[in-house]
Amino acid sequence: MNYRNNYLRILIFLMLFMQTSSATMDYFLTYYIPIESELDINSMDKDGIRLYKAISYTYYSEPESAISSITQKYIINTPHKEKEADYMRNYNINLAYIKGLNVELIDYGSSECKVVMDSSKVISDYSVKELEKILKYVKKATKLNMKEHKINCAFKEIKAFSVVETLALPKALNLEKSAFPLLEEYSSGIEGVPFIYNNFYPLGYNSDGKFAYIKEYDTDPADMVLIRTFVQDLVTDKILWEDEFKFEGDISTIGFKDFWVSKSALISKKIKEYGIKPFKNIKFEPNSYRYNNNFYSLDAMSKSTFRKDWDMEFLDSSTIMLSAKGKGSKVIDTQHYKKSYLLARRAIGFIPLGGNDRIAVVVANVQRGWEGPPHNLSYDIVGASLKVGFK
Repeated sequence: MNYRNNYLRILIFLMLFMQTSSATMDYFLTYYIPIESELDINSMDKDGIRLYKAISYTYYSEPESAISSITQKYIINTPHKEKEADYMRNYNINLAYIKGLNVELIDYGSSECKVVMDSSKVISDYSVKELEKILKYVKKATKLNMKEHKINCAFKEIKAFSVVETLALPKALNLEKSAFPLLEEYSSGIEGVPFIYNNFYPLGYNSDGKFAYIKEYDTDPADMVLIRTFVQDLVTDKILWEDEFKFEGDISTIGFKDFWVSKSALISKKIKEYGIKPFKNIKFEPNSYRYNNNFYSLDAMSKSTFRKDWDMEFLDSSTIMLSAKGKGSKVIDTQHYKKSYLLARRAIGFIPLGGNDRIAVVVANVQRGWEGPPHNLSYDIVGASLKVGFK
């Protein structure tokens, strides 16, 4: 019996220290992962992170496993039965286990082989600074794994745009307070859910009429998160730059903060390129706006066609008007539609751009709901000059 136990100990010992360069077989794989140093009372790492040598059992011993395993969940357990130890039971300690982070070995065995660490699609709850610190240790661990397993390949890192300063987490503008009463005739009548509506986040503007904002779409009933960022020219109303964040799957695990952590560096970079300054105090002026002792108001006209198959009217065209007493009025936006599902389109108010004579007008759209009420409420931005064009 002792002979057999000694044999098993020797066998396990040999398996633990075999290198991944050996033939494919059942294997105990060792590799480094970044963990919180607080888990080790002897660690004095100033970053609060250290590299930990993990052991996993695998059916494959190729070098690919030693590289890709770094981003896998690594669960620890505890033999203690006390309630104080419950929080450590089935606890993941691997800081590299982040959605969207990918580390892989490509073309191993050829002269073109490389290890690629790609963090450009990362989604997490970490702040930008926290994420950058963790990725620094993921890089260290990856290079150490390459050395330990004798993987003599090039290393390449792909990451999102990095900037020193990023914008603060934006807040949604409460446009519903103005939109709901103006569009009450299209309300569902369901308490608490008059409309299914998108969220709108103004980011900033510049003196030339460039305006940056975010739309967070209500994608019900699809199981998807969809958020788009825009830079719009309020002179021509053309979209100068657009970026999309999309996640399909368990949306209960993803929110606006995840989008912001993933995209804030890129958005900050683009806003800087267009010379856009973030809003300090965002204001929304419903219905009317005063500028240089003139009071400006909004109006909307539309044409609709009744469609028998839906037993309701849908918009064929929409015109938004801007007026001021003593100055006259002008058309600031006209849209034509072919077989749209829009029930209404109304201008609901103004977003002032500092003291600029150009304004951002918010237009609310009501589109028929997928299965009828509650209908979908979304927002468009239309630029307008407060000085010229009035008749």
